[in-house]
Amino acid sequence: MLSSAPADSSLRPPDDVTDLVVADRRIAGLSWSAYRSVLDALIARAALDHGACRPRQEGDTRAQGHRVVREYLSSEDGEGYWDYFQLNDELTLSITDATYRRDHWISVEGGRFFKVRVLLAGKLLQPDGEVMLQGPHAQLHVCAGERGGGYAIAGGTATKLVVLHCAPELLTRRLGFAPGEAPYPLQALTDDNGAAGRAVKIRLTPELLRAAQWIDASRFSVLPAVRTVCLEALAMQLLCHTVTDLSGREPYKPTMSLPPRDLKRIYDARDHLAQHYASPPTIPQLARMVGMNQTKLKAGFKQTFKLTIYAYILQRRMEATAQLLVEREFSVAEIAYRVGYEYPANFSCAFKRYYGCSPRQWKRT
Repeated sequence: MLSSAPADSSLRPPDDVTDLVVADRRIAGLSWSAYRSVLDALIARAALDHGACRPRQEGDTRAQGHRVVREYLSSEDGEGYWDYFQLNDELTLSITDATYRRDHWISVEGGRFFKVRVLLAGKLLQPDGEVMLQGPHAQLHVCAGERGGGYAIAGGTATKLVVLHCAPELLTRRLGFAPGEAPYPLQALTDDNGAAGRAVKIRLTPELLRAAQWIDASRFSVLPAVRTVCLEALAMQLLCHTVTDLSGREPYKPTMSLPPRDLKRIYDARDHLAQHYASPPTIPQLARMVGMNQTKLKAGFKQTFKLTIYAYILQRRMEATAQLLVEREFSVAEIAYRVGYEYPANFSCAFKRYYGCSPRQWKRT
């Protein structure tokens, strides 16, 4: 039995959305095959209830009529929902718009698939509680047979997350990659001898961010008859930007591990910089703070995080800037001061070098 929408008016779907199906079971975190099966079952059930079912042809996501599945959070978990769209047999889209009361674990089951996550707002956490992604940021997760792992959605903060759920065939049938030719780490899905998958951050370009924002904004602003075509085009645009970003990368080669004591100090340094990026300590000050030789700290930091200390501070400043620009509450000059720049002109130059456009151009996207 399909459940009805909650009584809370703030969580009701738009009045003109007539093809929305409310899920009666949890979908987030299911394995790839179970995930697709549940969506198919819910959509088919709704089509039968409305007397609009006809045989579904392969690749025809419109055959069932109802194409939007919504999973509401329970009152115990928080407020909000996950929306799911079947775009074709190889590509599904989910949009999370929710606030969890507590950190909420999402299990990613094993299989062969990949996901592109664009976190527009909120935080995703690793199993140990470390921040994995902080919006706005993007990530590619490749699963090539091993268990997929998972992440936690940070509680107490509004989360907006756009995710492409992709079958490996998308790389060969739609993007035309031959086995072994896809950029790392996607090659693990097109190469029979590929290594196990992993998660990597993606550079959040203005084009990628814009595609994710349009996906979120247009899901109910276009005619239902053309919604799937529109969202599929935007999803493929997002995917193409992701593949382009990956094309120049080399596989990660692990280096010699650090002693646990040194590694803890390096993480302590990283955590301090993450909180004080607007007014960071000098490297000698940071080294004294964590009780480590500054030469060893600089070398260990780069080995552990693949960034120099300066590059990490810049990354945190730019990530914070992108979030403030998305929120549109502050002027460019105000944002410059907030993230640690004394002169807005220097801030604008740094932002353009990092993202390829000016803060004002980004703000208009």
